Formats: sequence, structure tokens, C-alpha cells
Amino acid sequence: MKTLKLKDGDLCFENNEMQMVEGDKELAQSVAMILQTRKGEFQLEPEHGMERENLLGKAFDEELLRYDVVEAIAQEERISALEDMAVIDDLKSRQRKISLVLKKEDQEVLTIEGVDLA
Repeated sequence: MKTLKLKDGDLCFENNEMQMVEGDKELAQSVAMILQTRKGEFQLEPEHGMERENLLGKAFDEELLRYDVVEAIAQEERISALEDMAVIDDLKSRQRKISLVLKKEDQEVLTIEGVDLA
């Protein structure tokens, strides 16, 4: 699959031309977009995205976040399983990121580093 390349939610341009992304980079971008979208935020597809209640707050529970991530990535048909997940908290900037190791439907591994969930 091939789609428009995004960086921080913005289209990427080079020499006044929109950049495209494909292969594992496109799949990683698709997964990141699902995780960064609040479930119910996209009116045309209200089930798209991830629940955010277990993501932030003082009573953070990594297992509940893991459940939400598994549920969210199930929306991407090309991913068959979550193999590993690491939560990275930056206390200075008050940001939470996750890194994922995913198994694709073809049984190959896809690693996605530092998806910003704030």
C-alpha cells in the first residue's frame, strides 16, 4: 500500500512535491495514526482510534494501556499480534510515548519506536 507521508500530523513536501510512503513505513504510520487518534474523535468512523482513559493520569496502569493498545491495533488488518510494548515517560515534558514490536500478518516483525501518545 502507498499513501501520503505524514510527520507530526502534517503532509511532507520535498521540492514542492508531496512525499509518499509505502511498505513497512506506511504500516508503521497507519498504526501510529490509530494510536494517536482518540476513539470517537473521527466522526466518519467513530470506532477508529484508541481509548485514552487509561493513558493519562496519576493512576496509570500499564496493563490497562496494553489492553487499549491491543484493541486499537486490531483495527489494522495487517497486524496479527502485539509482541512487546515499552512505555517511555518523559517527566520534564510530561509526555508518554510507547515503542512496539508487532507481528505482521505475514509473520514478519515490525518495530515502531517512540509513538507520542500525549
